Amino acid sequence: MKGSYILVISIRRNVWFKPGSLPRVRLPRGCYVYVGSAMGPGGFEKRVLRHLRRDKKARWHIDYLTRLRSVRIVSVIYTPLVNGESRLTRILSSSGLVKMVKGFGATDLPSDFSHLLFSRRGLRETVRGIVLTMRRNSLSYRVLSREALISLSKLEKHV
Repeated sequence: MKGSYILVISIRRNVWFKPGSLPRVRLPRGCYVYVGSAMGPGGFEKRVLRHLRRDKKARWHIDYLTRLRSVRIVSVIYTPLVNGESRLTRILSSSGLVKMVKGFGATDLPSDFSHLLFSRRGLRETVRGIVLTMRRNSLSYRVLSREALISLSKLEKHV
C-alpha cells in the first residue's frame, strides 16, 4: 500500500536528541504525532515496520526519535492519500495539535513548519481525535495498533 501515515507516539520521559542536520532538540514527555508518506518500494508496511525497530541506521528525522528507549509508537493511522504530509499536518494542527521542531520531517517541503506535532491529550484521546478529524475531512483511513503491525510483520516473514 502506498500513501501517507500518522504515527501516534508516547514519550515516557523528557528526551534530548539531535535529528540529523537539525539543532539539538528537547521534547518533554507526552503524546506526539508524526506525519509521513510511504511512496517507495514496500510502501506503508515496510516503512512503518522500519519505524517500529529501534536498531536501525537513522535516515529520516523520525528515526533519531524512534530509536530512543523512552519513545514508543503506540498506533498508526494509514490513509491512501498520496504525498499527503502537508495536507494532513495542516488538518491536524487545525484540530488542536501543536507543531513542534522547525523542519522536522519537512526539509523537502520548506513551506511546512514541521511534521511532528504535540498533543495535549492522552494517547487514546489523541487517536480518537485524529479519527474524528479524518472523518470530518472525508479522508479514508485505517487505524492499526502496534501489536497489529508486529503481527503483520511476523506473518510477512512466514509467507
